[in-house]
Amino acid sequence: MALNSRPLMKELPLEPCTEDLSGAAEFLDNLDFTKVKTKYTKGNDWTAISLYGYGPKITDILKPGVLKSSVNIDEQLQWTNLHEATPLNPVFKILENLPCKYERVRFMKLEAGKVIGKHSDKIDKDLGFDDGQIIRVHVPIRTNDDVVFSLFESSRAKVAHEYRLKTGHYYYTDVTKPHAVRNMSDVDRIHLVVDCYANDTLRTMVA
Repeated sequence: MALNSRPLMKELPLEPCTEDLSGAAEFLDNLDFTKVKTKYTKGNDWTAISLYGYGPKITDILKPGVLKSSVNIDEQLQWTNLHEATPLNPVFKILENLPCKYERVRFMKLEAGKVIGKHSDKIDKDLGFDDGQIIRVHVPIRTNDDVVFSLFESSRAKVAHEYRLKTGHYYYTDVTKPHAVRNMSDVDRIHLVVDCYANDTLRTMVA
């Protein structure tokens, strides 16, 4: 897919999850999330845990070759112990609805009243649309209209396109472009972030 034909963000034509996800969110609230390595937030404003990734522990959120990770290149992708968590059953149905195999699957939390500064995810060289590359999909598990996802056309762009995502819906996001998030609500925002291996079906959905 040509670079100039990619949308900044697009809701994918997949049936949204209509199950109540509040139980899954409350279950996740009681877990210890790991700080995301970044200079664009402070303290534990932005954190994550792993559902499927390069290690058996929920704290194994990194991948080989990204952010000076200590993960070995030959580490096998695997489920963490969250795979047995009954409160997450609606999340597994969300994953089953995606027409792809996936690399990392993480829950990412932005605390109430906090902001993720403008940045891009270009540090992950696997992002792209060719076979073997990664298309990143966000599915909000808990969000509201006071959470705003901003995407910029380029690093020089001053004005952002702003999006308010819906719980249980699937969104492609071009995270190679500068983006920022602000959570001006009084609850923590939680997204399921799925790194999907690109294939023809996903490319068609995004295009």
